[in-house]
Amino acid sequence: MAWQDLGIIFSVNRLNSWARSHAYVPTAIELNEKLRVFAAFLDENMHGRLGYVDVDRDNPRQVIGVSNQPILADSSRGCFDHNGTTPLSAVSDSAGKLKLYYAGWRRTESNIDRYELFTGLAVGLEDSELLDRYSDKPVLGPRSATENVRTVGCVLRLDDGFHCWLATQKGLHGETGKALPIYDLEHVVSKDGLVWPEEQKTVLRYSENEVLGYGRSAIWEADDGGFEGLFSVRNWDGTYTDILYSTSEDGINWAPLSRGGMAFRANMTCDGQKSVSFPNIIHQDGRKLMFYNGNDFGREGLRLAIWTD
Repeated sequence: MAWQDLGIIFSVNRLNSWARSHAYVPTAIELNEKLRVFAAFLDENMHGRLGYVDVDRDNPRQVIGVSNQPILADSSRGCFDHNGTTPLSAVSDSAGKLKLYYAGWRRTESNIDRYELFTGLAVGLEDSELLDRYSDKPVLGPRSATENVRTVGCVLRLDDGFHCWLATQKGLHGETGKALPIYDLEHVVSKDGLVWPEEQKTVLRYSENEVLGYGRSAIWEADDGGFEGLFSVRNWDGTYTDILYSTSEDGINWAPLSRGGMAFRANMTCDGQKSVSFPNIIHQDGRKLMFYNGNDFGREGLRLAIWTD
């Protein structure tokens, strides 16, 4: 059992005016004969908009479709997502209705906190060319004046509701004008995936001079009970290096993050990437497909690795 890295399966290189580079934070769902991988495509001003890449279900190296327009319209000036959108986690129901949680970016006038980053929700049918905003306000927004980051890391629909692991700001690191948010990974449960309590439980804490925070990660129910996870760990300098692995009995208390097990390290890539991050897992019989980002937050395009059980 090991990862086979296939590298870039779809290159984003000046596709059009709204998609000049990146397949940022790939987020996949399984449809009948294909997989739809949502991603943020960036324009020349680094403004991200939601698009997708469709790949064959059985041969995911084969691209069979690409969105020719953003699937979510731009919002009005001043809205929480006016300066960009990034997919985070997708949850479908038996009727084919989709909840796509996304990060909304808004630049601030402050020279300390450069931006706000909160969780929005787009809804529609799984195979829709366009999705609608559930609200013009974030479903996971600020709980205080100093909280500028509250974004989904992973959402799972379980028997007792929608479980969300999310990044939550705890401070700032760096000099004025270039400061980066410091954030823990926390956990919260919603009955319907729409209204979320404010009280959260800490899952993984930042570590001064080592770990700045935890980016979008992949968490799933283990076959023998409990949970498994692949975690994007952000270094203190703001970079990502490896995707680390852990297990948990309850989804709250996790074993120490490890570069063993199912961890995916940058040195495992087929083309010598220095950074890997933002894993998203599709479970199939006998294998797991991991869509992820490589160097420079996925600048070159969509990447894929396969784990065979």
